[in-house]
Amino acid sequence: MPHFPADQLSSWQQTILDVVHRYPGRFSRSGLAKMLVGARSWQDTSYAEYGRLSSQRRKDVDYLVDILLQQEHIQLDGNNCLIPVITSDTVTRVP
Repeated sequence: MPHFPADQLSSWQQTILDVVHRYPGRFSRSGLAKMLVGARSWQDTSYAEYGRLSSQRRKDVDYLVDILLQQEHIQLDGNNCLIPVITSDTVTRVP
């Protein structure tokens, strides 16, 4: 699947990317969706992003996460938690 530039993603997809970049390895796919929709089953409501996508169904957020995985904007680590994809564009070079 093609890797679309971040500026061509929806605001919901951008929110997901922002959270994964801010908290790498902190959320599973399901956990991220629960936190973003504000599910009662999500125990830690201290995240500023908790409930940010409350107008969406958890299933729809899961789908958006799957699309971002397929487009290689994010990936799963060895613990099946979401982490950002590091590309040569995102690496800061030190002289």
